[in-house]
Parts: sequence; structure tokens; C-alpha cells
Amino acid sequence: MTDRFIRVALAGIGSCASSFVQATVLSRDSGPRMAGVMHEHIGGYRLGDVEFVAAFDVDGNKVGQDLADAIAVAPTAALNHVPVPLTGVRVRSGPLLDGLDGNLSEMVHPHPDCASLTAADVTAALRQSRAQVLVCFLPTGSTAAVQAYARASAEAGVAFVNATPEPVANRAELVELFVSRGVPLLGDDLRSHLGATTLHTALLELLQSRGMHVANTYQLNVGGNMDFYNLADPTRSRSKQISKRRALTSAGIDSDDVAAGPNGYVKYLGDRKVCFLRIEAEGILGTPVSMEIRLEVEDSPNAASVVANAVRIARTAADQGLVGVVDPVCPFLFKSPPAGLPESEALRRFQHFVEKSARPATAYTGAARS
Repeated sequence: MTDRFIRVALAGIGSCASSFVQATVLSRDSGPRMAGVMHEHIGGYRLGDVEFVAAFDVDGNKVGQDLADAIAVAPTAALNHVPVPLTGVRVRSGPLLDGLDGNLSEMVHPHPDCASLTAADVTAALRQSRAQVLVCFLPTGSTAAVQAYARASAEAGVAFVNATPEPVANRAELVELFVSRGVPLLGDDLRSHLGATTLHTALLELLQSRGMHVANTYQLNVGGNMDFYNLADPTRSRSKQISKRRALTSAGIDSDDVAAGPNGYVKYLGDRKVCFLRIEAEGILGTPVSMEIRLEVEDSPNAASVVANAVRIARTAADQGLVGVVDPVCPFLFKSPPAGLPESEALRRFQHFVEKSARPATAYTGAARS
């Protein structure tokens, strides 16, 4: 029988972290079925079994605060849906590196300790906290910082969930590091639970299943949180554009010339994201079919639903001795996994992993590495 709790560390205490922390608190007090959570148990773990043991950020206004207080500090845009009691976890300074390059430097002032910290300091903190899973919520474009946390996680023997589009699961050197250290890795670029990419790829698969030819499509996204503020800088959004196109390519279309957000920062939207989606297709006798959809979601809770899966998968993978990229689940949880799949096949493999993990007498070995 495994330890009942999942000891989780967070890197980047912004809107997504806020919603995820709130969701874990709600899960502890809710009944057996919680809206937006696909499985009450994964590998024997409930979402409420998450226990936060470490937190890292560079914002001088968040460092030193209890995690419960830090998740509400501006410029975090996530709404407070659930009162979060004090956790006893103080936010630590993390390595600055390229974390605040671009627009974010205008909004966030780093703690003075951050400039001198390295991945080795993160490794030491993870070991001290006895963390089992590290979730990386750093800003898009922070390639050096994200990869520093990934290396620190591998060296500490802590499973890593890369919610960012910066390459970790897609970088051979880092994958080999996780394999050599015997640690699970999940990534890259977390999907929203029911977001623009999930809806877009599902619709494309539906049209193709009917034998229709997709001629043109676009996906335009605007929002008002710090993610969109950061991505308004073209030098920071490149990896996100690549990630979204990879997801569309996995859905079976040529995405080289497809416009697929993010496309603008609209402050008054706050943590809401609005997607404008159009698909043009051709049916029998060349007949045209087109659709336009406006999707509006609260952005950060939409991500928290997926992290609720990813963290429990990461802990379950470690329990089962899986190392490196956990291939069966990544195409469903992430936009840019090492090998993408159509939506329905990604869901089937994810569900199969969860079902096999629910049988304690039969360990899942499909992604095990020697």
C-alpha cells in the first residue's frame, strides 16, 4: 500500500497555481464526485490527497508569504472560489534566469536573492521538503528557468510536470537525465480541460471521421491574465505558437499556415479567455461546410482540472517504477508531447492507463524504461 499523500512542490505561484491549490482544498471537503475532475481516484489517490510541501517564485511580493496568501497576491488574476487555510509552506526564492524577460519585467519586481540562485539550490530545497512531484507553472518563454527546474527535479528524484510549452519532454538531453535518475516526466504544455485546442482538435477529428476535407481553419485567443500579458510580447510567445500547431498537426491537418493564438491581451477580461474558432471544410460534390464558435472559459481553473490528473499520474508512475516520459498519458494531458495523437486515441490511452492503475495486483508496464 502506498503513502496516502502526494507531496507536491509548485514553481510559479500565479493564477494556475492558485486555482490548483483551491481545487485541492475543495476536494478534501467535497463528496465523491467533484465537477471538472474526471476520476475520483487515479492510482488510489484522490485530488484531496495532495499535500503542498514547497513553493518557488521570483516575485518579491510573494517570496516569504504562506502559499495560501501568495496565491492571492497581484498580479495573479485567478478568482478566489474557495477559502484556503494557511499551509505552513513559505514561498521560497527561485532562480531568476529568463523568467521575467519581456513584458513581465514591468509588472513583477524580483526578490534580490533570485539573481544568485541556481538549479542546485532548488534540488536542495526539494530534497529538504521530501517533495514527490514538482509542477512547473513558469511563464511561457522562460526556457532557461523551466529547464533549470527540470534538472533540479530530476537530480532530486522528484517527478516533473511541465505545464509550460518550453521543451523538456521534447528535449532528448533532459529526457535522458530523467531516465538515468529513474524519475517520471510529463509534458510539454498543459492542455486546458475544455479549452480552445481541445475543442479545435475534437471538431477536426469529427469532420475527418465523416470523410470531409478541412480546407481552412483558425483559432484566435484573447485573455486578461498574466499569461496573455506575457504572450503579448512576440519574443515570448514563439514556443506557444509552435505547441498549438503541433497539437493541430496531431489532429491530422497541415498546420504550417494556421493561425492559432494567443492573439491579444485584454485587461478587463481578467482570468477569462475567449476563443474565436472557425473551420471550413468540403463534403461530397464539393459542398461547403463551415462553422464558427465562440468559447469563453475561466482560464486557470480550466488548467487546474488537468493538473489534477497530471499530479496523480506522476505519483502513480513513480509508484510503478516508470521513468522518463510517461508516453501513454502525455498526448491527452499536453498540447506538445513527444508523440501526439488524435483526440479520441489520446483519451483512450489515458483512460486505459488510469484503469490499469486501479488494479493493485497488475502494475502497468507499458512505459517502463530500463
